[in-house]
Amino acid sequence: MKRIFIIAFIFISLTVFSQVRLRYGLTAGVNVSTAILPELKLNTDVNSILKGDNVVQGNPQLADYIAMYKGGFFVRLDGGIGSIKFNINYDRTNIYKSLDAGIFTINALDIDLSYLNFELTGNLNIFKHFYISAGYVPSILLNHHGNLNINPYDPKLLTGFGIRINDNVTIDLNALFGINEIIDGSYIHNLIIPVTLNIPLN
Repeated sequence: MKRIFIIAFIFISLTVFSQVRLRYGLTAGVNVSTAILPELKLNTDVNSILKGDNVVQGNPQLADYIAMYKGGFFVRLDGGIGSIKFNINYDRTNIYKSLDAGIFTINALDIDLSYLNFELTGNLNIFKHFYISAGYVPSILLNHHGNLNINPYDPKLLTGFGIRINDNVTIDLNALFGINEIIDGSYIHNLIIPVTLNIPLN
């Protein structure tokens, strides 16, 4: 998978850019975070639990959607029909899910995560003010709350599109899917929809 992305970016850099222009600047935005996780159903059979069955069981579903923030800086090469952007940013995400247990509600998941993301994206212009994006995002865990053993590395695949406000400022609307499980054996994968404003300084 990594080799495919590397080849694609080399191909773009060699064939797409006839008049390359270097841009750099700041990014800021909102992460709408959720996660793919097993369906959370309470096992209320005491005998089953005593035999070693899980208290929470079920099939895949999504966690709740929670908006948090992101920020960082970028370097971008703009060409005739596309661009390549490298972005380093600090991301806050949250994985939250509650269960209705009848007369009361149980907070089954509430994981607050902070990542340092290294986004490498290729953008292809479709119209004058519209482009599509694809990329690879290695993410390093900086901090989390709780005693859970969170994986320190969460590489993600990126896809989405962007809008050019003018020749310089852009807005990205992407979807990031975490390849690794957040916790080994949990089947929980990060799913993040970031909305990012890119403001060049040159």
